[in-house]
Amino acid sequence: MSDRELLKRLGAGETIDQVAAGQGWDREAFDQWWSQLTASRLPDVGQTVQVGVGSATRIVRDDRGIPHVLADNDEDLFLGFGLAMAQDRLFQLDYLRRKGMGRLAEILGSDGLETDLIARTVGLNRIAADHWGELPDEPRRLTTAFAAGINAHIDGLADDAWPVEFDLLDYRPEPFSGVDLLAIET
Repeated sequence: MSDRELLKRLGAGETIDQVAAGQGWDREAFDQWWSQLTASRLPDVGQTVQVGVGSATRIVRDDRGIPHVLADNDEDLFLGFGLAMAQDRLFQLDYLRRKGMGRLAEILGSDGLETDLIARTVGLNRIAADHWGELPDEPRRLTTAFAAGINAHIDGLADDAWPVEFDLLDYRPEPFSGVDLLAIET
């Protein structure tokens, strides 16, 4: 059974012991599989990523995994920042977007309904869209670049490289827009 199928079983509510038994594993074997799986999905600390809109932009991670974005202009800096953020926090970004848009129930079922009702009643999505329409050109351009960095990471992910949470919940995120990012802020 593939890693993704095992994660989907966990996300569907099977216990660790049930999944392990289905594979003929004891708890130690499961823990080893889990450790290897999660480690394989982390950004490579030694990797330098080349991205950019106007010029080459580098994302260099130090020995603690902290990204440093090196760019010649603000737009490329924000694109690199969005990509680095997505490498480290893609599920969190999508979760917060869904929370702001009132769309948590799509992935969490009834557990997300109360939060969705509040977000939709208050109209956080509408507030974000209105705010986007009033945003001056420069913040709009930089927010769009940040979203493009997130989307570049999403577009470049191999099937076996997605954050574990997406396989547990059996879905993939939609591309990000500037309005989505403002919904996170609201």
